[in-house]
Amino acid sequence: MDNNENVNWDKVNRGKVRYGFALELYKSGGMLKPSEMGKIEGFVDYVMEGVGDDLTVEKTPEESQSPLMSIDKCKEVVETEEEGSKAFVKGMVHMDAEGLKEPDLKRVLDALENGKITMVNLQDSLDRIQKIKDTYKK
Repeated sequence: MDNNENVNWDKVNRGKVRYGFALELYKSGGMLKPSEMGKIEGFVDYVMEGVGDDLTVEKTPEESQSPLMSIDKCKEVVETEEEGSKAFVKGMVHMDAEGLKEPDLKRVLDALENGKITMVNLQDSLDRIQKIKDTYKK
């Protein structure tokens, strides 16, 4: 049996790109903080997925200004990342944060970036997000 059959090369390559960005941050005297992880993941996404061939595709104002990952990207992250990883937690939070109003969304994303939302308190955080969204219906 060939060991290459069980290797997820996409994850390996994403790790190499992530390492490159983290190394450059370190070389420039920067410190890798939880708040920087989202930025690095954004760069990794850009490098791995690139820009579409058709640059004339226009996004709606909501899409171009949304700080959230798309639902499809969230699902992909949740399915492919190790449960408990920062990327997994980010995917879950971004998926559930869809529909939050601007001030609430900013608070949630700030908490995520500052490392206040982790796997340990993920379910409580998702429950709070849902409670916030429930208040909109009243």
